[in-house]
Amino acid sequence: MNKLYIIILSSLLFICLSCQQQTPKTQIEQTAIDFCEAFYNFNYPVAQELSTPSSLSYLSFLASNVRQVHLNQLKTQGAAKATVISSEIDANTERATVVCQIKNVLIINPVNGKTKQINTLQDTLELTREYDKWLIKKDIPLRNGKQNHD
Repeated sequence: MNKLYIIILSSLLFICLSCQQQTPKTQIEQTAIDFCEAFYNFNYPVAQELSTPSSLSYLSFLASNVRQVHLNQLKTQGAAKATVISSEIDANTERATVVCQIKNVLIINPVNGKTKQINTLQDTLELTREYDKWLIKKDIPLRNGKQNHD
């Protein structure tokens, strides 16, 4: 009888803990990790699901540059892994910033298709809350603080 009682209590405790709602900080950090791991492993369909509508054209452009040789190289070197270094939430504007560290990164030059392996890099992600969901804003990178129109 004691064992049954312990099993029932353990099960109830597990259910209660697993049903708890994530805090906003946990949500934005998990979204950032999921995005980085999708983005840096060339899984652009998943990255697009976690992105704002304004980011989709940039992600589509990057996806169009991925070739089978790049996927083979990524498979050989292993997947990129992300961790959160810091995060800040501005509840008033429903915006957040998350700084991630990504290890084992393969970068594709979109002009010539050549790749470069980087052991560790940092990516600062801007998130915005849209329709009760935190989304990454990953637009075309700026050069020298100005939009590149070339």
